[in-house]
Amino acid sequence: MRSPPRPRRPVPARLVAAAVLLSALAGGAAAGAAIAGDGYGRGRRLYMRNKVLEMFYHAYDNYMTYAFPHDELKPLTKSFTDSLSELGNLNLEHLPNDYNGSALTLVESLSSLVVLGNLTEFERGVLWLSENLTFDVDARINLFECNIRLLGGLISGHILAKEHISHLKDGPYQDQLLHLAENLGSRFLPAFETPTGLPYAWINLKPCNYFFQYGVMENETTETSTSGCGSLILEMGALSRLTGDSRYEAAALRALRKLWSMRSSLNLVGTTLDVLTGKWIEYSSGIGAGVDSFYEYLIKAYVLFGSEEYWDMFHSAYLAVQKYFRHGPWYHEADMRTGEATHWQLTSLQAFWPGLQTLLGDVAAANISHREFYNVWQRFGVLPERYLLDFGMLHPTEKYYPLRPEFAESTFYLYQATKGDYRLFFIVQI
Repeated sequence: MRSPPRPRRPVPARLVAAAVLLSALAGGAAAGAAIAGDGYGRGRRLYMRNKVLEMFYHAYDNYMTYAFPHDELKPLTKSFTDSLSELGNLNLEHLPNDYNGSALTLVESLSSLVVLGNLTEFERGVLWLSENLTFDVDARINLFECNIRLLGGLISGHILAKEHISHLKDGPYQDQLLHLAENLGSRFLPAFETPTGLPYAWINLKPCNYFFQYGVMENETTETSTSGCGSLILEMGALSRLTGDSRYEAAALRALRKLWSMRSSLNLVGTTLDVLTGKWIEYSSGIGAGVDSFYEYLIKAYVLFGSEEYWDMFHSAYLAVQKYFRHGPWYHEADMRTGEATHWQLTSLQAFWPGLQTLLGDVAAANISHREFYNVWQRFGVLPERYLLDFGMLHPTEKYYPLRPEFAESTFYLYQATKGDYRLFFIVQI
């Protein structure tokens, strides 16, 4: 099998696909250069820019009106959910009465506000978070979700604040978001205190003390996913680089190395495992739920940090995926020990793969898979969350779409690589 080329590096960490996508569609100076040759006139570009602005502020303004400072808006009831603490927790009686969530949507919106040029609202958000956000709450949260969304949002917000805020209302910006990120990251560390170095999937944010056990809760499940162990290095690595405290990157890297050491002789990993024993629970694997971001983080860690170790892991893993999971334009699931197909189910999460291939430089392979995802999108209006491939026919088995960004990111990466592929603009039709 042909070995994929290495991506060029270094790439600034803040130049993430989502930010560039919004920038291009927002009609800034870069937008003209990005889509000058695609056959779209100025009027069409202005329409799409305004459509993106309308969609963003519809979501953002209603969140701030009906849900803030809780995590997310429930639009049909004009209420809220504290999703980080509610995810996977059936009994919420332990939550403090005054628990108001983590303002998750605001944190995640900081980078978009900068890209869209609304520095006034960005500064207002930074100031509120600096003065009000606290993690000293008795709340059991999912480590993976909190890392990629809250920790990552604070870190990217900090980098943007350093570039765009010279003075807040009460004085200069003094790394307040970075201090919050460090405070949060320090509460993650007890999850990594296992014999294997693989972190628990769940952690209580309130630190342990003499009277109460927080951190890892008593009788906590020891089961976690490959994504949960292998998708921490970007945020925790960046936190160490920004603070000079090596503990965060060291913990994430130890877990990643342990996970990689558990691969089969085929260079395949499973889906779920036990963090205490380091044994696999589920041997069937693929590029979808439970595994997807493991591959994504390996290649992006190489791009961001430049370590050959990340490239070597990714290179071996990528070739194994192409050999054992690929079936024409699709990727089924297979047993990590034998490479034999186990499930012919496809998921919307798999739509990240063409973007990964484009980032790698394997554009021809990316275009083949992306075309199939695009055809499914056209057929159903969105990507079904899960569907089966049966004698070449697709049968949706979970007929909903939770607004996943994977297909949009892959579409944008391919557009940037090829220039002129009209499929970039499918999002305007959502």
